[in-house]
Amino acid sequence: MANTNGGLIILGVDELNHELVITGVENADKIIKDFWSILNGEKVNRNILKDEDLEIIEINNKSVIKINIPRAYYKDKPIFINGNPYKGTFKRNYEGDYKCSEEEINAMIRDASEQGGDSKILEGYDIDDVDINTLKRYRNKFGVVNPDHIWNELSDKEFLVQLGSISKDRRTKIEGLTLAGLLMFGKGLSIREAYPYINLDFRDQRNINDEVRWNDRVTIDGTWENNLYNFYTMVIPKLTEGLKVPFYMENLTRIDDTLVHKALREAFVNCIIHGDYNIQGTLKIIRHKDHYEFSNAGNLKISKEDIFSGGNSKSRNPKIQSALRMIGLGENIGSGFPTILKAWNQQHWRIPQLEENIKLNTVTLNMWMVSLIPKECLDELRNMYGEKFDTLGELEVLAVVTAYLEGCVTNSRLQTICNNHPNDITKVLYSLVKNKFLKIEGYGRGSVYYISSESNEKSEFKENEIDYSIKITDEENKIIEFIKSNGFINRSLSEEKLGFKKNKNLNLCNSLIRKGVIKKVGTSNKIKYMLVHDDKKDASLK
Repeated sequence: MANTNGGLIILGVDELNHELVITGVENADKIIKDFWSILNGEKVNRNILKDEDLEIIEINNKSVIKINIPRAYYKDKPIFINGNPYKGTFKRNYEGDYKCSEEEINAMIRDASEQGGDSKILEGYDIDDVDINTLKRYRNKFGVVNPDHIWNELSDKEFLVQLGSISKDRRTKIEGLTLAGLLMFGKGLSIREAYPYINLDFRDQRNINDEVRWNDRVTIDGTWENNLYNFYTMVIPKLTEGLKVPFYMENLTRIDDTLVHKALREAFVNCIIHGDYNIQGTLKIIRHKDHYEFSNAGNLKISKEDIFSGGNSKSRNPKIQSALRMIGLGENIGSGFPTILKAWNQQHWRIPQLEENIKLNTVTLNMWMVSLIPKECLDELRNMYGEKFDTLGELEVLAVVTAYLEGCVTNSRLQTICNNHPNDITKVLYSLVKNKFLKIEGYGRGSVYYISSESNEKSEFKENEIDYSIKITDEENKIIEFIKSNGFINRSLSEEKLGFKKNKNLNLCNSLIRKGVIKKVGTSNKIKYMLVHDDKKDASLK
């Protein structure tokens, strides 16, 4: 838990069917004493708990022990047992505990260094591995932003030294490009030789269908020098092109560079400077019709709570961050994410969704350009659940809407868009699962909730109430035709063969279920959809 997002250990409580049952523990004081002895002994490499993290609670004359495990500070990781980080380091995800790989442990050790991962000198790489045209464009921008800076008079090599892109180890006398220098300004071939697993990918997917997977794309294809500076300058205009955000006036001057434009630049820069380029992964930027998606390899160095509150900045690549800031990219330290939140709040859009996938070692920021509870979403949910939906309270509606719009919802996500206590949110989510509005995967803090179609199947639809003359849409017909040829369809097949993402597929299949055309078979990740074999229903499709 300490190596991920922390968590709670409750001794003396069992969970049955999402209900807590108090069983109590014997000798609570002795258990706590033994626990502290283990933490302060040689079993664990570092004790990060405080006295207030352990508490004995008396409930119905039974003792319950609550142990709060905080998320370890990045300088304290990895937390491990039995004296060997490579054999005793574990992480927690919603499926349980698993032993960390050597790559994950090395990433934690790198992150613990204040120097960052991009100051590493790459032996054998020098200024000949720099793309001069990229460096020239950067220096031109630097000169515009800093016209009187003394670095403008330096040679290319001296300039790169001052920027931290070339460095020398005074002990070994080894001199060469740093990781920051190679990634920012390097030739594509040199970058791929040093880090063959790095990938850069931008896709415009605003108007895709089953025949068009993207409308525009920038990826490593040999047509450009694939360094970070080129990637940023090529992609940023594509993110803001046609962006429908009203301009504002300042001293009678029209300002087109709005807070939303600044927020998109900030999100892009954050994606670059927080990426872990020492592990396999993709720096991915996708422009969807209703939101932007920014994703990078690596986990968060600080908690989401600290990121949302601002005032903290622990860049994984401080040299790259500095190089970008020198040309006016990136807010002051710790103010970047609040800038994003301010811009989205100004437009009354849903609060951006920051998610960390511990298992895949990725961080994804989704910036939704839709209102908190869009009317069309409410209409669709009422259509799905009928009168039952109107019985839900405000927080319940917010949870269901979020699961519908964003594909899933978690307790931590709801905490960012409402003021309710986490315990109250948990109760609401469990209630929605019990009443078949949501389905749950995972346990505890790893619980993820998805829209459930079971509520539709068990709602009070009667055979004679189904209107079989309802028109089948073109997209629904694609589902039907695929099932006819393949026998069934599931989420992965829908995305791979028809181009329908998870939410789209769920909506289409739920619609066809309500129309009595298909049925759901299986549970959890084994769900598939098949045709309902009924002459009357088949005839209505002709």
